[in-house]
Amino acid sequence: MFDIISIGAATTDIFIKSAELLENKRFLSLKRSSKNEISQSLICSGGGATNSATTFSRLGLKTSLISLIGDDPLSEYIQTDLINEKINRQFLVVNPKDRSDFSLILVSSNGTRSILTSRGSTRLESKNIPWNRLKTKWLYLTSLEGNLPLLEELIGFSKENNIKISFNPGLRELKQRRQLIPLLKHLDFLLLNRLEAEILTDTSHKNSSFYDKLKLFAPLIAVTNGRLGAKILTPSETLFSPIINTHPVDETGAGDAFGSAFVAGLVQNCSLEQCLSWGIHNSASVVSALGAKAGILTLSKIVDCQPKADPPLAERL
Repeated sequence: MFDIISIGAATTDIFIKSAELLENKRFLSLKRSSKNEISQSLICSGGGATNSATTFSRLGLKTSLISLIGDDPLSEYIQTDLINEKINRQFLVVNPKDRSDFSLILVSSNGTRSILTSRGSTRLESKNIPWNRLKTKWLYLTSLEGNLPLLEELIGFSKENNIKISFNPGLRELKQRRQLIPLLKHLDFLLLNRLEAEILTDTSHKNSSFYDKLKLFAPLIAVTNGRLGAKILTPSETLFSPIINTHPVDETGAGDAFGSAFVAGLVQNCSLEQCLSWGIHNSASVVSALGAKAGILTLSKIVDCQPKADPPLAERL
């Protein structure tokens, strides 16, 4: 029996940080035909499933994942990281006819980044899910590359087997909002960033009814807003936490770090305030290092950094 199984993307991430990346409010760019120095680089595993599974494992949960990878040199980075993080690999699907997904991540000197992604030709399908062997307390779903029939099947399976389910949709799911919305009420937790929440509600966050409208979609929702903090929504209350002041090295994986630490708290029966604190601290630690995994906290560290300040980190609105 696993505590939690992550389902979704497993990629190889290639990080390139350079002070010569030019930045304005909308773009990262390099001068045409220029040669530029790299100040820092990293090749490691990435993707929502491996990132979240790493948080769960470091926070003491018995963890597995279901992801699709190719049989190529890039997959070795993924497999090695999973072994090092003590993440069970029995459900990992290796497709010898496809290549592993990879991303090239350009990071500026202040931590903002732009991502180029190369995806394989296939996606997770129902046939890749070992339904009879899914013995777990929670499922943590990241982007399914727009496969809403699989999402519906996973939700139905969870309800039939008393498994709690969390979902962090990608843009391919959100583009099918009319078909997606009826499924969300069956979730135990929904994770969105502000842009994703605006797409889902078809409403600007500046609209006074934005959060009230969002509360109708799922019983428990987190909305992250980058350097402006995060809100937790239930039908009866709203909690807010600012971010922790830190010098961001790379913002990649901040959402994965927040959502997975929050759910890890739920698995361990923490209060919503504690879960929010876990998410905020894990996210702050991740953005202070290059890559989506280096800064992920262990259980002892995340417990030690519980808020002791007055007022507390999380506040009810």
